[in-house]
Amino acid sequence: MSRITLIIVCVLALGKADYDLDEMATSACTGMSVGHNKIGYVVAVRRQCNKLAADCNTVCQNSPAFPGINRWSCFDSLHLYKNRPELGKRIGPTTEITPPPGVGKYGPVIYRFGGCHGGCGPNYCCCFGQK
Repeated sequence: MSRITLIIVCVLALGKADYDLDEMATSACTGMSVGHNKIGYVVAVRRQCNKLAADCNTVCQNSPAFPGINRWSCFDSLHLYKNRPELGKRIGPTTEITPPPGVGKYGPVIYRFGGCHGGCGPNYCCCFGQK
């Protein structure tokens, strides 16, 4: 399985410079579900990035039930990085006369593993809900 580096540069209008990793992981997993031909419930489950932690197949299988979903299965995994440049708050309309803060800097960085690995490695598992 080849590893693909997926760098997502997001501009989030959250009103603060920190970004919600859970929301980013869920968005990334939902987007990747298309390539895996998954239609239905998709979640990103937090995983400890540690050699001793369960792999993503196990993490998904052990995730709590959701109404209408009997079990979860893994289809991919991610590592979301916290260390990135401070972009500052983006204000104003979508078309800007002057450059916004952080022009030329990258935003959040996500590494895609292309499978349901363990180790340190993934800190999020992409899981698909099955009835």
